[in-house]
Amino acid sequence: MTLTNEALRDYACNVVEVDKIGVANIERFDAAPADMHPRNIMPEARSVVVFLKRILRGTCRGVDEGTHWPSYHIYSYTGLSRMLSVANYRLARFIEQHGFDATSLSPIATSREFGPAAPPPRPGMPPREVVLQHRIAATLAGLGEIGWSKVFLTPEFGPRQRLGVLLTTAELEPDPIVTGVLCDRCKRCVAECPAGAIDPDRSVAIEVEGHRIEWTDLDLGKCKLTHFGLNKQSGPFFARRFPGVRLAVAEQEVTWLEAWDLGWAMFPTMPALSTLATAPVAACGARGCIIGCMKHMEAEQRVENSFRTRPVFSAKPPWRLDDEPSHRFEDHKGLVYDPEAPETEQPPAREDDDWY
Repeated sequence: MTLTNEALRDYACNVVEVDKIGVANIERFDAAPADMHPRNIMPEARSVVVFLKRILRGTCRGVDEGTHWPSYHIYSYTGLSRMLSVANYRLARFIEQHGFDATSLSPIATSREFGPAAPPPRPGMPPREVVLQHRIAATLAGLGEIGWSKVFLTPEFGPRQRLGVLLTTAELEPDPIVTGVLCDRCKRCVAECPAGAIDPDRSVAIEVEGHRIEWTDLDLGKCKLTHFGLNKQSGPFFARRFPGVRLAVAEQEVTWLEAWDLGWAMFPTMPALSTLATAPVAACGARGCIIGCMKHMEAEQRVENSFRTRPVFSAKPPWRLDDEPSHRFEDHKGLVYDPEAPETEQPPAREDDDWY
């Protein structure tokens, strides 16, 4: 049974209800490192299929206004990842009904950042852990381009989408690569990232078929600390639970793995976040890399998905909380500090009670 791009696109967009789909031929990945090469996941792969579902614009509003976080996490982050997983399975099943193998890839594409987690393979064997970089794959499939912040941009939705990837033995027609169109290097993401994780100058770049694909040399440790809710500037959760701790994320020098481990340790202690999920949530709300970028692209009329309610988002500088502790040593002297606790009756003072 013949499988065409048109048939796959029609099924994906009209039945599975993804918002966009594209195809890259396997040769576009020839220069990829061994631990990121699709053939080391599926040796007979001929095509890389990438699709996306939009992030709902309205779910970003509560984060931008500092009033409501759950909608972004539930509907535009973890919940959207679940929807992408279902869509991935349905698309892979559709391809296999046409007689070609298909392998769905996980939306969690960060395990490479853990560093070596297993002994090296024998000479001539592929790496033990292979992770395909979803944003590079989406660029090579012609869906859009990677912006300076490393967030993926499309002409339809700007920075508002999450991606799904699958590999197949079907040899599909590749879509043209388009770069240098969407990101104008305004660097608003740099100015509005509450973690200071987006470097204004240093970058990482690759070249494929004459296209230079470039993004910031992102500080993954600072980004992850903020993502897990440990940045006092970008959310009230850590500040409310640990008001006396000064954790200026922009000054930290942590690795991605250190931030991951600290985030997992601290997440259960913050009730407002732990009630949302059993795993750390996107507590940062992507305030610089998505919201800041979205405001700029919409103001420049560089996004096709337009809205009647304009402006929905604030034109003011983004709000920030204070890194500094909200109480000092003289308030508690190292003992219990809880401003809402009732006064307790103390024993009569003794003459030598000035010892502490």
